[in-house]
Amino acid sequence: MRSNKIFEDLEFSNEFSVEDWNVLVKQLLGKYIANESILDKHRELLRTEVINFIRFSQKDEYLQLFDWICELLNNCIKKDKQRTIAIIAGSFQEIIDTDTRWMSNVLSQPLITELSERDKISFHFKIIDETLEGVFKPRFKLFDKISRLDLGLEVVNDSNSDFGRLIRDYPDIYKHKISLFLKDPYFLISTNQWRNIAAHKSYKIDKDSIIVHYGRPNVVSQTITIEEFYKIFDWSQDIYRVLRLAQVLIDLSFIKEIMSAFDGTEDLNVRFEASLFHIIHNLQIVGFEFVSTEDFGDTFILRVKGKIGFDVNASLIHASQCLDRLSCAIFDDRFVRDSFQNSQICIVDNDHNDKASAEISIAVALKKVKGEIDLDEYLDNMKFEIKTTPNIR
Repeated sequence: MRSNKIFEDLEFSNEFSVEDWNVLVKQLLGKYIANESILDKHRELLRTEVINFIRFSQKDEYLQLFDWICELLNNCIKKDKQRTIAIIAGSFQEIIDTDTRWMSNVLSQPLITELSERDKISFHFKIIDETLEGVFKPRFKLFDKISRLDLGLEVVNDSNSDFGRLIRDYPDIYKHKISLFLKDPYFLISTNQWRNIAAHKSYKIDKDSIIVHYGRPNVVSQTITIEEFYKIFDWSQDIYRVLRLAQVLIDLSFIKEIMSAFDGTEDLNVRFEASLFHIIHNLQIVGFEFVSTEDFGDTFILRVKGKIGFDVNASLIHASQCLDRLSCAIFDDRFVRDSFQNSQICIVDNDHNDKASAEISIAVALKKVKGEIDLDEYLDNMKFEIKTTPNIR
């Protein structure tokens, strides 16, 4: 899959305004973040996260699970804020890595429509493995610690715990609350066993069904239909979305305290495409339509169609406001930062011809973000180029 494909999939529409998005965020996520200033501060990020919320909240059992997890996390903050923050901070780098892996999985996906049904099923098993082992398990380890803290149990170092032990040893008193995390809702096969089935390819694909084998020393076989398999796949994705978003919201609410306990952000590595996803989504919300990204020498270029109803100059002035965030996104990924010295936003017409651009040195943008230079000095260092003056459309 081309990296631009994930951004092209962000549907552009001018029927839902930025104010509409902000109202949606407040209506759907406001109950989970009591501090309205936090909602406002992170509104651009939450405009994307609210889409993740909508994906699972239509299913009552997943919404109830999400509500309970958020309640548990907030209860722990109330009971022992310092220790809860310390536990979250202790797992913070590993948790950030889960989003990096998730984005890597997305970017490396083939075109599903070009696969045969057999290959499509095999590929979905691969996603189940990468989801449950690579991203769900690390977040479940953190959740397990928080659950034990809430119950007043010993919080042990589970960094080397295997998946099966984590699932089996989760506190009994809360198991009924999170049964969706522990086993699928259709065949009641434990989550770690689905990971094992997928990772070890312990399955046989027939024309109308799939036979899976799991367990040791006594191996159990289960025959499921193709339709049931895709329900299992959806379950594996939904439980990750639920757990991830609950943890994201608590992180946003207490990010200053977490960073203080984590001892700064210098060693953090955030995948560039993940940050770019949020930037493009928010540009489209305010009226710009994504076209493409391009590497030109040491400059990263983001191309968008001009804002509807605005001329080139006005579109460029508005779009250039994202360059500090774009520069930070580049710098925050250690695998990307050495490739670029500048970031650029380019306005194109309907035929994708370049009409105007704004460019900034990434080093200068970082100084602006850190408060080392003021806005006037930042703008003095920004290079503008206007190739035409008529209306963009």
